[in-house]
Amino acid sequence: MQLELGAIGAGAALVVALLAWLIYRKWFRLTELQRLVRDISHESLINVFLPDGLGGEIHIDHVLLTPKGILVLDTKDVSGTIFAGDRLDEWSANAADGRVAFANPLPQLQDRVSAIRQLVPGTPIEAKVLFTDEVTFPKGHPQAVSTIAELREAGGELPENSGLFESAWETIAGSARAV
Repeated sequence: MQLELGAIGAGAALVVALLAWLIYRKWFRLTELQRLVRDISHESLINVFLPDGLGGEIHIDHVLLTPKGILVLDTKDVSGTIFAGDRLDEWSANAADGRVAFANPLPQLQDRVSAIRQLVPGTPIEAKVLFTDEVTFPKGHPQAVSTIAELREAGGELPENSGLFESAWETIAGSARAV
């Protein structure tokens, strides 16, 4: 009887430790993403709906005001080895816990860019599918795909806000509806 209770206690401790590790990993990734957003943008909108230009709305994970214009991020919390391509209908992630297939996110990313372009024509808009977890791309990845480390490196030092895109940002922020 004591042996059974000891085994149950050890199993429970293992489950608690595993849950704590998973929560820590999720928290760490989120704070890493939050630090990235803070470091590369002057302003940000997170998890919002914007008019899609067709009478509806479109969900956008992150819209950032950067020194180069507007940056749209579609975040993917997927880990492992990623096989992705501009023309592939389905992408996949192979990790220790198995294979996950998901639809190519690039067409939806372009829909998000189009919605913002309707709001602020002429404003430079860049868009990225951002993988927030540890990933590798053994066959490379499309130009519109990035990791947090790659985006941080590309963002460089954030200069003072020149106010160049403030009017466009006010239009976008004024049109946003929180989820």
